[in-house]
Amino acid sequence: MENNNYSTFRSLSFLMFSYKLSCYKISRFLIFSKGVTMKLLVEPRFDLYVDIITARAKSEENVIQLQWGELAAKPPEEIVEFFLEGYRKGKIRYTAPQGDIELREAIRDKVRKKNRINVDVDNIIVTVGGTAAINFVFRIIAGDGGYIIIQDPSWFGYTGIANYVGARTMRILEIKYGYEEFKKAYEEVRAKGGELRGIVLNYPANPTGYVFDTEIMREAIDFAEDYDILIISDEAYEDYVFEGEHTSIGSIRGINNVLSVFTISKTYAFTGLRIGYAVGPEEIINAMATAQVHTYISPPAINQYVAMRILRENLDRPFVEENLKLLRKNLKIVRDFVYENSWEMVEPKGGIYAFIRLPGIKSQNFALKLLEEEKVAIAPGVDFGEKWTDWIRITIAKSEEEIVEGLSRIKKLYARWIKPPCTC
Repeated sequence: MENNNYSTFRSLSFLMFSYKLSCYKISRFLIFSKGVTMKLLVEPRFDLYVDIITARAKSEENVIQLQWGELAAKPPEEIVEFFLEGYRKGKIRYTAPQGDIELREAIRDKVRKKNRINVDVDNIIVTVGGTAAINFVFRIIAGDGGYIIIQDPSWFGYTGIANYVGARTMRILEIKYGYEEFKKAYEEVRAKGGELRGIVLNYPANPTGYVFDTEIMREAIDFAEDYDILIISDEAYEDYVFEGEHTSIGSIRGINNVLSVFTISKTYAFTGLRIGYAVGPEEIINAMATAQVHTYISPPAINQYVAMRILRENLDRPFVEENLKLLRKNLKIVRDFVYENSWEMVEPKGGIYAFIRLPGIKSQNFALKLLEEEKVAIAPGVDFGEKWTDWIRITIAKSEEEIVEGLSRIKKLYARWIKPPCTC
């Protein structure tokens, strides 16, 4: 990665600058306590409907929870012993800011073999989930108001994180991703007096399950090299591709302009472990490590040990195959139900979601009413972009019974929604 756009964040002063509250592009709020007025630059409440819905759903009983990206399966039983083993071995202290060396060695071996990305331990950082990796890279490359291209629709975390760290986002329909669209966005940002710093490629995509072909990946690499842009490749759902194999963009032409983000959470149905990792250029990794050490020092040592053992024992294949069977079966159930009711959906090529259109709804209102009246939690489409107001996202990673019953209840509310009872 050459000078230009990255010269500023190479210095520690830039990283600390990105921490300053003056960088945040979020409305200011006031708190009054004992006669003291406190100014807050982050709104003291959830800013996503799905978070509000989840908080309510988890406080109630008998709610069918289709809103969250968690697999129904339990992690492999062997993992219980890994925790005990780690404790007995004294894995209870701080680790290096980049992560425990044994885990980084296991990650190096995994991404070389499985993802075909040629990296060494100095190109790897372990974070508290993949979300933290996204947070840190957004902060170090665009925390001074720089722009990052994201897909439309896209995971709501990108805009939330960007707002929090002081970055800005620009949306491009994921089906239009390509060199010329990136160039248009670059010129539009420059016309505003801004700088384009990064492009996110999330595949299989959340919420649509979209998968980029290698030609689009090459165009993204070409653009990144021509304009000194960092590609942020979010591969959280790498193991859940319905046809063919997952291709990591870092395997195509190396990692000079590519940071690939992975997670233990989705592959092993272990969101509570909170271990993710990123591989990329050493200077990017070191800057992220500086951000990490000033946030929470390092991820929990015992969790890192467990992640290392998981990777070394190669527990993924039989576990993933069982989950894929469930996902394919549930996808067929959802697809048939959607078409029987003349709804619409994006046909996913991978991932663990179905993105469904219910014409005539306002998704946030529908989702809140669905939880209240039918005890089903879903993610409203508006959280994934303002264009998607009549769309909803449900997970297909639950039991068949939950999927069938959840769809039935969605249908009931939708029937009432578009045909309100007669008041005559």
